[in-house]
Amino acid sequence: MKLRRIEIDNFRAFAQPIEIEVDDFTALIGCNDVGKSSVLAALNIFLEGEGGKIDQQDASVHGDASQVRITCEFDELPEKLILDDSYETTLSEEHILNAKGRLRITKLFDCSKSRISVETMINADKHPVDKEGQSLLPLTLKELKKKAENLEVKLATGDATVKAKIRRAIVEQSEEYHLDRIDIPIDKNETKTLWEQILKHLPMCALFVSDRSSSDQDSEAQNPMVVAVGRALSEVKEQLDELAKHVEKHVQKVASRTMDKLKEMNAELAGQLKPQLKDEKIKWKNLFKYTLASDLDVPLDKRGSGVRRLVLLNFFRAEAERKAASEGERPVIYAIEEPETAQHPDHQRMLIRALLNISESTGQVFISTHAPGLAAEIPVSSFRLIYLGSDKKRLIKCPDPAAQAAFYEDIAKTLGLLPDNLIRVLICVEGANDVRFLQHISHTLHKADPQIPDLSEDPNFAIIPMHGGNLRDIVNLHLFKNFQKPEFHIYDHDGKGTYEEEAEKIKERNDGSKAVQTMKRTMENYIHPGAIYRITKVQVEVQDDNDYVNDLSNALRKKKNVVKAILSDEVVPAMTVTEIDERDPDSEVRGWLKDMAKLAE
Repeated sequence: MKLRRIEIDNFRAFAQPIEIEVDDFTALIGCNDVGKSSVLAALNIFLEGEGGKIDQQDASVHGDASQVRITCEFDELPEKLILDDSYETTLSEEHILNAKGRLRITKLFDCSKSRISVETMINADKHPVDKEGQSLLPLTLKELKKKAENLEVKLATGDATVKAKIRRAIVEQSEEYHLDRIDIPIDKNETKTLWEQILKHLPMCALFVSDRSSSDQDSEAQNPMVVAVGRALSEVKEQLDELAKHVEKHVQKVASRTMDKLKEMNAELAGQLKPQLKDEKIKWKNLFKYTLASDLDVPLDKRGSGVRRLVLLNFFRAEAERKAASEGERPVIYAIEEPETAQHPDHQRMLIRALLNISESTGQVFISTHAPGLAAEIPVSSFRLIYLGSDKKRLIKCPDPAAQAAFYEDIAKTLGLLPDNLIRVLICVEGANDVRFLQHISHTLHKADPQIPDLSEDPNFAIIPMHGGNLRDIVNLHLFKNFQKPEFHIYDHDGKGTYEEEAEKIKERNDGSKAVQTMKRTMENYIHPGAIYRITKVQVEVQDDNDYVNDLSNALRKKKNVVKAILSDEVVPAMTVTEIDERDPDSEVRGWLKDMAKLAE
């Protein structure tokens, strides 16, 4: 199951309801104290993550403390659920989905009392209800049989023992029931069974807060290592038991000899003493205390705060994955508050790319940030802007294709993003992998020929992925229209480009801008198979027009977008100048880079 929407009402900063659509990767942005952390905390409380316990102070001081409401909607639902011990059914057949086909669940907390109560409800849009608006789901087998008998519903042979079949027969044969919206409490009989089945598929939430302590002796860091020690000890339990018996036997002999000698001097005192094991159960795991030290033997808690936090973040990920695996491979939502905290810009970029990869493969990622450096790496479609309206109400704004410019400007103002006036040329490519391809290959060629610009370091150039894009570059692109910066466009030759049309439009600008189309199919077709083999240990045939990435994806058993990232991030930097020239004998790439350099003059 995947989270697709969260609604919050009367919780902390949200005295009035707020609704947020959620992607596989979602980034909350906004000024300090606008409510970003509250959203992540609400999600953790809803999914009952570690430390996710609500208290009275979580109720909004300007709202109704007895009506603290957190609602989540999920899709990618389980195909089958087991009810009535062995009967297979679906959420759709039980009529408990909303109009979008999602599972919508609300938890209502009464924080006005010292002992907080919670009511969990499934919000169904088209559920069978009677004239009083009551559902059949909470009824017992005996009550359903009685209901069917009163309504003169005929049950097929064997159906009288299966509650789901009786409910279906009543709805289909009786005019007493109609489809309507209903909140179904999870409190008794079949609704409790249904909830237990849903819980097996509900995502786990792993929340990492910005002020989490970062010593290697903290429980957060110790826990995964303690688990590892426990597993290792369990594998040698028999040997440890034998060792304990050997030690006890040896100690008893020494104690007996001591008592014999003591009797010679003080028989009364010897009679009062009896040798016994101080702790009956030996705590083997307490004997092993682990830390993480560098190759210079510097312990983790003596390292810089950025290193400590980065290590702890990955401890946190490892522990979340372990818990998910121990509970039947439940999906995980990684909720990370301000991942940029105490990190160098290079680490920020690496971290966000790693989190993007997680969202594309193993789980969902939900972060909060107000750092322009981190935001620059995130696809704009992932952003959710939280801001204060004129009446101090928290509002949410999502990307809108019909008003992109306004959305970019709002984010730019919130994060303090401004166009970089050092930039002299905008390089427009099709995707983020193309960006890194050009950065790495230009870096290699620049070392051999200084006249070729190094796009990975030269501030005169900004590379913009046109499909999806990243925040800083799109903002720059929007604002640079007024500055008439020349642009260099590169389009793939895979049949998707509109080179002639785009080139004509660019020529009309009369500012030196240029557009080219690759002679080969895509940027990946300029990569040498020798470099691919060195990095992946897979041999593939790279031609000018073949889609070898599919073959490589199958061989590595990784998704195509993950393989493309490996090619651009690891393989391209590994190519030598000789290999670049072998795959590009016409010096096409060199020609692009030299033309870009001319535009920057």
